[in-house]
Amino acid sequence: MNVGRFAEGCVCWIDLGTPDIDVTQAFYRDLFGWSVAPPDPSGYRLAAIRGQLVAALGPAEDPGVPYWTINMMVADIRAATTRLADAGADILIGPTAAGPHGHYAVARDPVGTPISLWQPGAHLGMQRAHEPGTFAGVSLLTDQPERAVSFYRAAWGWHTDDSQAEFWLPDSSIAPIRPAPGASTSQKSLWLVRFASADIDADVTRARQLGATQVESDPSTSVTLRDPTGALFGLVQGGRTSAAG
Repeated sequence: MNVGRFAEGCVCWIDLGTPDIDVTQAFYRDLFGWSVAPPDPSGYRLAAIRGQLVAALGPAEDPGVPYWTINMMVADIRAATTRLADAGADILIGPTAAGPHGHYAVARDPVGTPISLWQPGAHLGMQRAHEPGTFAGVSLLTDQPERAVSFYRAAWGWHTDDSQAEFWLPDSSIAPIRPAPGASTSQKSLWLVRFASADIDADVTRARQLGATQVESDPSTSVTLRDPTGALFGLVQGGRTSAAG
């Protein structure tokens, strides 16, 4: 579907910092059919499906295992950064202009999960989502769910079910909360980005042929894999093959 406006505190953009950009680009291009633009001066490469933006790839900035970063939509980057800090986040990069594209900030929540904020300018975020090869949601991987729930309630006003097993986000999506599958990353906690699949068995087979490693699966709904450079990502059954709107 075409993505229009994003709710405050919901994922509007995803990007992956990788130690081998060429290997990573080839993997996601061949798995999802992405076209990847030439890098900008910083090495950042925009990925699209049928000419509409879905994600970006760039050089890894953190040591250790690479990971997908989620960027949360905010209307006021300074107010949002202050709110996160007051709730207990560590602000790694304060509000910073990204030219005409918008403003960003980078933080770590109290359980160590990387998270970025995005106040849009010319770049409004993902243009396609919830169809094969595009963003389909997130899960929080952490062994400290109660502390994470307390933070996201205070920082974003997110609600949870009674068991604190999932977040209910403002765009009506659900973000499960669960332990990471084994020694997944050098990060204490991680947002797992999930991509939609029209045929999850075929996509898992293709991903493995392209160098991915399967980490865990729920045969009926989802699979977690590690791409050839080690970044975790998920596949979930569903999505549509045509755009709407």
